[in-house]
Amino acid sequence: MRSLLEHLQTSVVRELREHLVLAGAVVIARRAADLDSQIEMAVQASLGLSVIVLDPRPRRIAPDAPGPVFVDIALTVRVIENLLVNESGSGLLAVAERVSQVLHLWPLPAPCAAGVLRLMETDPWTAPSGPARGAVALDLHFLAAGTIAAAASR
Repeated sequence: MRSLLEHLQTSVVRELREHLVLAGAVVIARRAADLDSQIEMAVQASLGLSVIVLDPRPRRIAPDAPGPVFVDIALTVRVIENLLVNESGSGLLAVAERVSQVLHLWPLPAPCAAGVLRLMETDPWTAPSGPARGAVALDLHFLAAGTIAAAASR
């Protein structure tokens, strides 16, 4: 059974692929526990422009609800530009702005719940530590505000 957090991540990847096709950016999901994803991230660094949707992380739960029920979920989208090989015609800032436009106030997909994804109010963009040599990167921080019940098989 796929988790609702994975469903959210996959839905964001699908939405970004649809809107970034003309920007020449490759969009992928990273699964933290997946070695193949770590290898894929290293490969992406050799591409000109890539967008990586990192694993969603619960930030707040409804303390008295069974499940648990996640009320706020943090989602980070990393945009990486390899300056040495990027021939896409788009750059880091242009793609970061487009990702922000596409995902800010984006309705959460069913069956997650009613709610929206929005940019964090403070520090919506930060520079991650240690991008690959010749690359620049930005992390775009979003918050999924709504109620997402964790998948349970009881």
